[in-house]
Amino acid sequence: MSNLQLFAGEGGDGGGDDDGDGSGPEDKPVSFDDFLKEEGNQAEFDRRVQKAVNTAVTNAQEKWKALTDDKLTEAEKLAKMTKEEKAEYKNRKLEKELEDLKRQNAVTEMAKTARKMLADEEINIPDELLGHLVSESAEDTKAAVEAFSRMYKTAVQAAVKDALKGNPPKGGTGGKTMTKEQIMAISNPVERQRLIAENIALFQ
Repeated sequence: MSNLQLFAGEGGDGGGDDDGDGSGPEDKPVSFDDFLKEEGNQAEFDRRVQKAVNTAVTNAQEKWKALTDDKLTEAEKLAKMTKEEKAEYKNRKLEKELEDLKRQNAVTEMAKTARKMLADEEINIPDELLGHLVSESAEDTKAAVEAFSRMYKTAVQAAVKDALKGNPPKGGTGGKTMTKEQIMAISNPVERQRLIAENIALFQ
């Protein structure tokens, strides 16, 4: 059997000049393992496999790059997909939109809950400030609102005491005045909330 026939399909119809019944030992089927042991076959097989792998990887990378390219329109992305990939892409997109909607609804509901909790404590703050206390988690939102309420009341009580003593209210940084932007730029959420509570007039 030709050692290239299994790779390229070369050769004739398998018949030769021999008019025998084909039962000779030379016509005995060769196993794939034995075929690879023949000179040059293993190297040729490895070369073709590697070529196929490289082609598949390149195609996958190009498709992924195209699908993640923000410059491409939705239609251009879909045009590069197979029927199955289009269906999967649309399903993933729909799932993401649903998750985003659920997240927005959760945050909206948490904002209402936080607003009510603050109102019960007779605290009224603008929506911009409320947004820093709210998250998707009811537990985290509750903890943030309660912590802010405590700091707010402490700051108000301190300001009242200073006012009764005839002293000007102290800022949250040892008397140093801070701007609203400086306070909001603080990365530590606890410290930021404390300074907001102590400088609440900036946010009214």
